[in-house]
Amino acid sequence: MIKTYVVMLSTDSDLTPSMLAERVAAIGGVGYKVTCYGLLLEGEEEPLERVLKELRALDPNRVFFKVRGFRIGDERICRAKRGGGPRMGFHMLGLEREALKNVSKALEGGEVAVKEEVKGRLSVDALRRIIESRKEGPSEVKTPGRGKGKVKGKVGKRGGKGREGRGN
Repeated sequence: MIKTYVVMLSTDSDLTPSMLAERVAAIGGVGYKVTCYGLLLEGEEEPLERVLKELRALDPNRVFFKVRGFRIGDERICRAKRGGGPRMGFHMLGLEREALKNVSKALEGGEVAVKEEVKGRLSVDALRRIIESRKEGPSEVKTPGRGKGKVKGKVGKRGGKGREGRGN
């Protein structure tokens, strides 16, 4: 079964897409297209797996790949056939590529010990104090872009006329 993969280089890699293309051409057995972020690879599963393994070996923490839903040259996403502009998913690829440098750093860092802090249960008295402090006086409610204000009556109720007062 023919599959298509996106091979993407981390922005902090010393490799270039053309270096990857030269390596793919030397190995052979798959089709490829050079892109600004890496390569598009297409071919049968076994040769593809061999090529992907070789590319990953060049820079294990900075060469990434994922399956692509469309074949190389598919007219449904071809910019020339659609009248120009960025192809679907191009902006997401840009965001993913920027995140890859952080993934690379994490992969190089090795294992990190995570210390879990075990907290005790909340006592009944502490819970009562929290509840009582909330019952005192009007609540201060912070709404995005509106600052904070005192709310009288029910929290979340809008002032002014209701639907029937708008002439609807």
